Amino acid sequence: MKLSVYRERLASEPRSVSLWRDVFAEFVATFMLVSVQSALPLTWGEAGIGGPVQTALGMGFIVCTMAWTFGDFSGGHMNPAVTFSMALSAKITVVRALVYVIAQCAGGAAGTGFVYLMTPASRREGLSATMVNAELEPWQGMLVEAWITAILVLTIYGSTNDNRKDTLFMPTIPIGFAITLGILTGWKYTGGSMNPARSFGPALILNLWTHHWVYWTGPLLGGAIATLVYVWFVDRIGRNHDLLTQT
Repeated sequence: MKLSVYRERLASEPRSVSLWRDVFAEFVATFMLVSVQSALPLTWGEAGIGGPVQTALGMGFIVCTMAWTFGDFSGGHMNPAVTFSMALSAKITVVRALVYVIAQCAGGAAGTGFVYLMTPASRREGLSATMVNAELEPWQGMLVEAWITAILVLTIYGSTNDNRKDTLFMPTIPIGFAITLGILTGWKYTGGSMNPARSFGPALILNLWTHHWVYWTGPLLGGAIATLVYVWFVDRIGRNHDLLTQT
């Protein structure tokens, strides 16, 4: 985005009806995401139910469907780390990023609260609150969250790149795969959050704040690294190479 266009959008966006429509879309999408996330691991006393595979597959499906549903409006971020990355690459303005994050956190809290209300007290069992494994130092958990979030954000950039020579019917499918992969990889370390809003909802409703900072600093760091790698190196160098070969 050119600087002049960015400044113009930054000045006019708060008065735009479409911004607040998109903010509402982020709230609804994140509500759906975190409500599903909160319900998936509940075991209801059944052995073998609610494990990492069920959670990872379910989360991959809900992210894929919600991103496809709301992608044409808000972009279907549902994740402050993704929004932060899009702001760093100037794909959205700082104003839009700020109100998106507020909507995402509100949606995450509402989603967890909804499942909390409709689930018997004896079956709530943490409602998918993310906790750093007791054998890890918090900084190790932060690195895990940064790592798996970087994979997710790289996948988002790659699958939605307008300069791709091939076309993807549903670019949200590889994004869903990245979510599933991240949860399966990070499950025993941190729960595989990759999403501050997803961790914020259960933390707020259940008042579980131990090492909560890990689930903000890790994903934001991973998103920033992925943006630096893909947008400022891979994509830019690739486009410059294409221009040189065409001359």
